[in-house]
Amino acid sequence: MSTQKIGLIQTAVGDDPDRNLAHTLDAARAAIQEGARILCLQELYRIPYFPQYDDRDASAYAETIPGASTRAFSALAREHGVVIIVPLYERTADGEYYNTAVVIDADGRLLPGYRKVHIPYDPLFYEKTYFRPGDCYRVYDTRYGRIAVLICYDQWFPEAARAVALQGAEIIFYPTALGRIAGEEEPPEGDWREAWETVQRGHAIANSVHVAAVNRVGDEGDIRFFGSSFVADAFGNVLARAGETGEEVLVVEVDLSMNEAVREGWGFFRNRRPETYGMLTRRLPPGRTPKALGYHMPAEWEPHDAIWLSWPHDRETFPDLAAAEAAYVEIIAALRGSEIVNLLVTGERMRTRVEAMLEEEGVDTGGVCFHVADYADVWFRDYGPTFVVNRKAGSLAMVHWTFNAWGGKYPELMGDTRIPLIMNRDMDLPVFTPGIIMEGGSIEVNGRGTVITTEACLLNPNRNPDLSREEIEAYLEAYLGVSHVIWLKQGIAGDDTDGHIDDIARFVNPTTVLCALEENEDDVNYAVLKENYEILRASTDQDGNPLTVIPLPMPGAVGGEDRLPASYANFYIGNTVVLVPVFGHPNDEVALARIQQVFPDREVVGIDCTAMVPGFGAIHCISQQQPSVERRE
Repeated sequence: MSTQKIGLIQTAVGDDPDRNLAHTLDAARAAIQEGARILCLQELYRIPYFPQYDDRDASAYAETIPGASTRAFSALAREHGVVIIVPLYERTADGEYYNTAVVIDADGRLLPGYRKVHIPYDPLFYEKTYFRPGDCYRVYDTRYGRIAVLICYDQWFPEAARAVALQGAEIIFYPTALGRIAGEEEPPEGDWREAWETVQRGHAIANSVHVAAVNRVGDEGDIRFFGSSFVADAFGNVLARAGETGEEVLVVEVDLSMNEAVREGWGFFRNRRPETYGMLTRRLPPGRTPKALGYHMPAEWEPHDAIWLSWPHDRETFPDLAAAEAAYVEIIAALRGSEIVNLLVTGERMRTRVEAMLEEEGVDTGGVCFHVADYADVWFRDYGPTFVVNRKAGSLAMVHWTFNAWGGKYPELMGDTRIPLIMNRDMDLPVFTPGIIMEGGSIEVNGRGTVITTEACLLNPNRNPDLSREEIEAYLEAYLGVSHVIWLKQGIAGDDTDGHIDDIARFVNPTTVLCALEENEDDVNYAVLKENYEILRASTDQDGNPLTVIPLPMPGAVGGEDRLPASYANFYIGNTVVLVPVFGHPNDEVALARIQQVFPDREVVGIDCTAMVPGFGAIHCISQQQPSVERRE
């Protein structure tokens, strides 16, 4: 049956989720009374739009699937034989959070949920703080037709609408939470409500499908939600529209047979040229990139304003936590007078304890700036931002990569991808968001246009499986401000990062690299490191100058049979010091001496990292430099 009645439930949302649920159930019953057979609720229908705040604990709003919402609406769907789309804040069994729409068929069955794919992070729409993105689109065969659900911000992406239309969707539902910002009722780019409706009508026309969008109303915080829920036919004609301010149950009859008539008449699908659309599936950097705007990542030996660290607290990471903390005290003490130490702590209690530990060792805490943040672990190099500078403009900015805990190995650590955004609440820097997986430990720059990385890490399918080598190079060039990429092969044994460069090779000046080299031919690292060493010897910088490659010894098999990724290359270059991990091996002194030779004007300090490396990292892994905007020679 091609003719159906659909019902859109437009409501204002209060602070009580249970009351919102009951109220929405009443509205859904009213839609059913009017003959609606497919019902759609608004985005996050049961709870206030909390993502307008970037610093809230919203876990109390989350619910499981099945849960309170799905049980209530499943019973309603089964009782009346209707299809209901229920958008909610999902908490999974693994503790992950999604912006999800559950489709309930007319027999009460829960169909697989759609998880919002496109997640914004803009003033008053800080959704990346709270939601993980979904990774696929779904089309549902329901009793009353083939439907698709896309959620709010998805509506600005024509690719999403085209994807579900090609999968056979007859109508696309867009549950939404969108409004005007208080005090900015007339933004310079134009009317948001008009643009919102126009783009969705465009999806209807281009894909010859019906579109139904349902939005909330009312004032919440600084957002004035403008309602205006509407239904458009397969040529973008608005069949009905709700008001901007009041609650409303919008029931509209649609004739889905119109889709095919429009599609065939205009040939929108028949005349497609998919062989020319390859660019659409490439992850290419947009025009607004650091390089395009005059930014680049400086070399680590260039002047810093600060270093960023996170204080250790997880005994699973560091079985000997006290010894790991002692190493941190040594690191902070060695940096005294070199640069400001920005130190993340989990709370005031930890801050008080850390201050006491530092003062007990004679460390002046006046050079330590504490920042309270909720972080899972200490690997700041990988989840923190990459700072870039535009010295001509006198500007510092950050690149916020996506951190997926080294290919999804540690789901409990993935939340640390938020740390750059938390930092920026105070720093208020320009933020570049490439939208790809990357860790700071996987890249090494000379500050002049060359970056070194490894195939084992950046080409690993657990990072960016849809990106080619050339596309990854394009991202590195655009977001680091480089023009030349040197690819090494594998990383060292025991490295759970899949081969980070900061255990292998480090620039010490624009044309000189210290490269880890294993002396023992029977060691598992021997062949791997020798191959990398030979690649570097045959490489040049961005201007074609050959590199000087200096061997750096390895500390042997630290950890015994359970090999740990111990490497002297994991050093940190400060303004006046170089902090080098040591492991109680005869090569400690050899490595310190070699590093001192290439940094004659800095003090080289060995830090005992035998308690740190069981966490699979050392000094460079836990740190991130904040470069100075002004060049100081």
